[in-house]
Amino acid sequence: MDLDFKELDAMVRANCKKEGTIRHFFSPGRLEILGNHTDHNHGVVLVSPASLGIKASVIVRDDRMIAIESKGYGSFMFPIDLLQVMDEEKGSPSSLAKGVTSAMARAGHKIGGYSAVFESSIFPGAGVSSSAAFELMCGTILNELYNDGKVEAVELARIGQYAENVYFGKPSGLLDQCGSAFGGLCYIDFKDPNAPVIQNVEWPFKDLKIVLTNPGLSHGKMTRYYASIPSDMKAAAGVSGHEFLRDVEPSIYYRSIRDSGARLSETAVGRAVHFFEENQRVERALRAIKEKNEGMFLEIIRSSEISSAYLLRNAVVPGQYKKSPLEAVELSNSIINKGATRLMGGGFAGTTLSFLYDDELPIFRKTMEEAYGKGSVVEVEIPDKGAHEVK
Repeated sequence: MDLDFKELDAMVRANCKKEGTIRHFFSPGRLEILGNHTDHNHGVVLVSPASLGIKASVIVRDDRMIAIESKGYGSFMFPIDLLQVMDEEKGSPSSLAKGVTSAMARAGHKIGGYSAVFESSIFPGAGVSSSAAFELMCGTILNELYNDGKVEAVELARIGQYAENVYFGKPSGLLDQCGSAFGGLCYIDFKDPNAPVIQNVEWPFKDLKIVLTNPGLSHGKMTRYYASIPSDMKAAAGVSGHEFLRDVEPSIYYRSIRDSGARLSETAVGRAVHFFEENQRVERALRAIKEKNEGMFLEIIRSSEISSAYLLRNAVVPGQYKKSPLEAVELSNSIINKGATRLMGGGFAGTTLSFLYDDELPIFRKTMEEAYGKGSVVEVEIPDKGAHEVK
């Protein structure tokens, strides 16, 4: 992303109408490399930041107000002394900023006012987790302005998740926020979500291009579909007497389903199977990455996509095949022979993630942009930093 802040500097100065030092920040979107819908049931994932993200120019305020303008998306302002959850604000950027500010204060960290102008290069509502990037931006600003940067990245991620769950009203796991908080490729084990085990892994496949395709459907109004996945998985875990599937041995789960006569829907059964198998895929993919086994890694990506489509069932909303992740994946698979494509993130609508070789990229870009419009295909990289102040 272009990190020229001159235009944002002029905007924040005009908005704030005061002198003062302008500080600069960047918060990346995230790439869910593998681990589709496993984090909320305490599974394992491979995740990284994306070179798409949000940049911001910020000035400290002394009137205990936070004012944020997002270039092209409007503005809002609120006092930091009035941070209660408001149902009418759920689903809005202001709810995320309030939630982050509230969670920082509840955790005993200092908060204060600021004026900021944000500019995003992330596809809005398309599965690259613009919401997590926004949350980590708000948390990082408060961390650097008022806490000397002492709040650790994993705590900022949990603060962002709290804002999304409680204030925004979306029951997400912690994967998205960790993707924006940490640099480089990370293997994360969420068995204890309050103390996730995080391992940085070097990305070895330099000849694979990482490509995002945005078919154009927004997932902004699909919270109920996302919420059904952790609900189904927890129902499946309950058959074996547990709250989360991570605590269930797969063999015991299968036996419980067979012997108990439990009234689980076919969808819930399939989603539990996806969880168990996706965790195994993440472990195998980690091994493939460490062993630099490109073919094995690509085959695992293909297997994950099939599982998301047919077991997790989050590749398409019934009746909305056009521009769905399922359509985009099927179109991708019709033109690539060596690479691999899978849906990324929540699914139902939004972005697909492809790993492509140089010789396949031109026809891929041409075909997908003919279907979804110019600019729908973006090559990205894995940055070595998560959300941070740009010095």
